[in-house]
Amino acid sequence: QIAKIGVSAIKIEGRQRSPTYVAQATRTLRAALDELGRGADQYQVKPAWQAELAKVSEGVQATLGAYNRPWR
Repeated sequence: QIAKIGVSAIKIEGRQRSPTYVAQATRTLRAALDELGRGADQYQVKPAWQAELAKVSEGVQATLGAYNRPWR
């Protein structure tokens, strides 16, 4: 969805995060973008990406954060 609306830059929040977190988030995003580049029509999130991110996440649940909140 992000690619379809024309987003050309994404910032990974790294402040107050470990170097391991930033490295894993960057690697996972790169893998996802490379996969998207191979063919947007067949793109799917791979469970392995989510598993790798779960290893460095601080909570027990992945969310969409601010993208999933109704702002008032």
